[in-house]
Amino acid sequence: MQSLADLLEKNRDAIAQCLYLSDGRWSRPRNNLPERIRSYEAEHASPELFKDEQVWTFLAACGYAIAGAEGVKKLTKILTGSDLSQPDCAKIWMEVLPFPPRKREGNTNLDLALGTIKCRDETTGGIKLGSQSPSWICFCEMKWYSDISTSTTHDIHRNQLARVIENALYFNDGDRHSDCVYVALVTPKAFKNTNVKSRLYQYKFEEYEADRGHLVKDFEACVLEEKSEHAIGNVADRVKKLTLRWSTYDEIFANIPNSKISEKLKEFWQKRGSYQGRAQ
Repeated sequence: MQSLADLLEKNRDAIAQCLYLSDGRWSRPRNNLPERIRSYEAEHASPELFKDEQVWTFLAACGYAIAGAEGVKKLTKILTGSDLSQPDCAKIWMEVLPFPPRKREGNTNLDLALGTIKCRDETTGGIKLGSQSPSWICFCEMKWYSDISTSTTHDIHRNQLARVIENALYFNDGDRHSDCVYVALVTPKAFKNTNVKSRLYQYKFEEYEADRGHLVKDFEACVLEEKSEHAIGNVADRVKKLTLRWSTYDEIFANIPNSKISEKLKEFWQKRGSYQGRAQ
């Protein structure tokens, strides 16, 4: 019986039709994702391997991308809660780099993105707003057991969730910004809707969802200067375009569409995707 890694390699071309994976992650000699999955399929693989959110994100993206435009649409509904009009040649974008809106701040490496997006010229993994109108984007921050980071090199107070949200709000192509902005946090179900708060993102998500004013204050407190070419005017008005969502890996894997790899994907999730607190 074929392994999951073999199935991914066999169906690579079909998956790549709707999955943009930057930086040669499929075929590079080191840190090759299918080869990492092959090692994870070993009978006595260490449980520590299965805490790798990059692998789970890649598998989820493959599971929807192989189903084509309908798969992208289905993942969009899970992550945004909305039936959104898909751009031409809709894709799932993994590990891509929007242009940073702050001086002295490097590119944010987005775990996953969907929507009106196209490649930035002369970059490896760089993205900008696409030409479809009306436009929408969904930037995703994926976490397994890890928490959001709590600083950047030049700002000790800048948290990772705020940074991803700001990148989404400022995402542009020249003077055009996205009409609708979604930012989705994706975690194991055990961290969502629980009275036990062990992660900073639980507090910040709750805070930002309850009152966008907290988000504006965090933006205004950032010591890094905004880039003039990314100016969006009144930030308080801009955050009104934002919809925050919290999805789970559990929901994403439970709804993977039928395909040549779906059965093996779900089997791998059931066998290897266990975590403390997951209902079996």
